[in-house]
Order: sequence, then structure tokens, then C-alpha cells
Amino acid sequence: MAMQAPFRLGLIADIQYADCEDGTDFSGCEQRHFRNSLNIARNAVECWNAVGVDAVVQLGDVIDGCNAKMNASETALAAVLNVLSRSPAQRFDLIGNHELYNVKRDSMTASGLRCFGPDGLTYYSVHLGDRWEAIFLDPYEISLIGLSQDDSGFLEAQEMMRQHNPNVLTGAKDWFKGLPTSKHRFVPYNGGISPQQLSWLKTALENAEAQARKALIFLHVPLFEAATKAKTVVWNSEEVLQVLHSHSDTVVAVFAGHDHNGGYGVDAAGIHHITMNSPLTAEPGSDCYAVLECHSDGWAHFLPHGRACVESNTDGAGQAYPQLILAKGSKNLPGDSDERSPGADSQDSLAELQAMGFSAERAKEAFEAAGGSMIAAVTILCG
Repeated sequence: MAMQAPFRLGLIADIQYADCEDGTDFSGCEQRHFRNSLNIARNAVECWNAVGVDAVVQLGDVIDGCNAKMNASETALAAVLNVLSRSPAQRFDLIGNHELYNVKRDSMTASGLRCFGPDGLTYYSVHLGDRWEAIFLDPYEISLIGLSQDDSGFLEAQEMMRQHNPNVLTGAKDWFKGLPTSKHRFVPYNGGISPQQLSWLKTALENAEAQARKALIFLHVPLFEAATKAKTVVWNSEEVLQVLHSHSDTVVAVFAGHDHNGGYGVDAAGIHHITMNSPLTAEPGSDCYAVLECHSDGWAHFLPHGRACVESNTDGAGQAYPQLILAKGSKNLPGDSDERSPGADSQDSLAELQAMGFSAERAKEAFEAAGGSMIAAVTILCG
């Protein structure tokens, strides 16, 4: 029987394009290449078209907030969407903080952004082929940005700041002064997920589980601190992770952006968390996007182009991941090569294959038949 072709996704995060000279973030530490990010988006589309992706996920912050100050939001957004539209694949756009700096929620659809599901909500799920489910979340339902001051989500956000970071409400210039690291997430550029969305997420995962589908979670703000940093995490991430962990056999991975320096980690339930780096901070001449291959046997292969995912908490200077095997029990090392030749390292590879659920005998046969290549071994085992 011929092996079924994987469902392929094109992934990119935090393009943050603006037609202006290079600059830095508010701290002066992060170098930003505003115009070059559009060049990387062009490269991404060319790659996705060559590969033949089935869908594209744009993980939010498609244009930078400085466009609003320059009265250039509409033209900047049109420029990026013009590039992304050159891919014929279905596209899903996520809401990031910079979307909310530039576009009102009720104007997003008219702007060309595709942030809403068929029922008009900003959180929804779709089938990816026969065996996978994409679940899109909105981490700014509870937020200090993008909502009117009488909105329940805004009022709840204010109350969370009173409890966890009153610096935000007092107008302090330094939001983090005297704040323990555990509360660094409680700042306006992050947000929270409502109880209603959490309840919906539970149902969506139950449905995916009942249909024997593996699930991928997409949202702009990371959920797992080890895959990012303390300052870029969803306010009530523990509640969201609790829901995901209750369906850990269904949820394979969580994809986010927001932290331009990226990161990767595996949580206690074995769910992979990928925080993609931003094209905005990539050096001119380099790339920053990925292709995700979703295989019918329940594992996925993250194929980065350029430094699309690097070690967490390295300010973007750590080693890049040349690939990620996303399956229960798989271990991914930065700078690691797929070609793991038999020898001392082969025992670790065999143990990893067994942790993914394959018997010792089958793992050994496949690894040897693959000549020491983990990817080839997984393909044999899942073929």
C-alpha cells in the first residue's frame, strides 16, 4: 500500500512589516529590520508554493504597531497580504497584539485578515486532511488592548493587573520594577483566555479525540514558559495547559510566536511547544519560516528554513533546531543532525523510538534499515 502523503502547513510568525528604516524595540536591545521582513515573507511563499503546502498559518503580528503612529496601517497590511495571497493555499491568520494596535476587531475581516471562524468567533477548529485537527485560540479575549473600557474582558484584565502587577495601572514607566519573575507575564502586550473559550476548547478536543484525530494548537502568545521567557506567556496559561494535558494523547504540539527570539520545550504531558522566531529580527539575507508535515500516523515533522526556532532564553543567539520530530517521547536537540550513525548514539535513538511507542525489535529493525537516520526510521515505522 502506498504511504499517504502528509498534510503540509506553511508557518510564519511576527512578520511585523513597516515601510520604515531599521530600528530597535523599546529597550534598544532588539534589532528590527522592518522592510526586510517582507522579503522573508516573499521567500516563504515561494518555498510553500514549491513544496505545495495545503494551508498556511500566519501566527499573528503581521504588521508592526509603528504603522498606526504613521497612519500607514492600511497600506502596510495590504502590502503583506498581497505577498501572502500569492500562495493559493488556504490561510489562517491569528490575532496578535500588533493586530490590535492597528486594526479594530470588528474591522479585521474587512481589512483582509482571516482571523474568524465560520461561526464568527476568533477561536475555532478545522480539519487538516483526514487525521489532524487545527485548533486556533484567541489569547486576547481578556485584554487591556483591543477592547472597549466597558467590555467584560477589559474589566477582568484590569482586575488581574490589580492582583498581579499594579505597576501597569499606576502608569509606572517600568512595569517590572519590584515584580517577581513569576508575575512578569502580567503586562499589557499579553492577555488571557476566557472561561467560555476554555470550555469550548475542552469540547473541541473531545470531538477530535472521538474522531481519532491528532490536534495542533495555534495561538499568538506562548503557553509554556520553558519554550519562551517569563515576559511572553498567556496570563492564565496554567488553566489552558490543564485542558491540553487532559487530552495529551490527542494534542501533539502547540505553536506560537510573540517572543521574537523563539524557543522550544516539551511539557510534563509530553506536548511539544514551538515558539517561532520573527522575520523582523532575522539578518538580511537569511530566512525565518517553516513547513510542517503532518503524517497520517500521528506524528509531525517541523522543517525550519533559517533560524525559525532556536534554543529558549538565549536572546535569539542560541543554536537553531534544524528539524523537530513532533511525537510522544521524541527528543529534539538544537544543532542536532538527522544522520545519527550507529554507535554510542544509536542506543539513545533506539530508546527514543521506543518512547514514541514502537517495540524494541521494530525500532532496531527500522533504525538499521534507515542507516542510522531517525527521520527515515520514523517514516519506515509509520509507513
